[in-house]
Amino acid sequence: MKQPKQLNSYTTRIKIKSLEGGGKHIFVPCSIDGTMSIILIDTGCSNTVFDCSSELFSGISLHDIKGTNKNYSLNASIDEVKVGKIKQFAIGKFTTDINRAVFISLEQINSLYETMIGCKIIGILGSDFLNKYKAVIDFGEKKITLYQ
Repeated sequence: MKQPKQLNSYTTRIKIKSLEGGGKHIFVPCSIDGTMSIILIDTGCSNTVFDCSSELFSGISLHDIKGTNKNYSLNASIDEVKVGKIKQFAIGKFTTDINRAVFISLEQINSLYETMIGCKIIGILGSDFLNKYKAVIDFGEKKITLYQ
């Protein structure tokens, strides 16, 4: 009988920040092509998106999405959705490339985060990524584990 493939696990600390007026948001350090940043974890967001206005992505060739399925909604209609390739995306020791990364402007979101928590995010890690890498978020230990 064939044995199932053993997956490697990678665990990294997360930060859980309380926001004014209630609510908590989850952040994890990440790196894009070796440059450190912060990404928001949002299990309710269907698609992972990155901030097209960040200088971190200035060297990436971005292309418009063809067709009518352009809405990668964050509870709103988003008109300018682009795709591109991220050669190295890392969370702790977990690394992968993202061949079809989705890019939108996060300027409005980042202006809120700068005011509320004092920093900008590079993107939003959505349920597509979390599901693909079988993410386990441990709120008690403040850790995320990804499997590859």
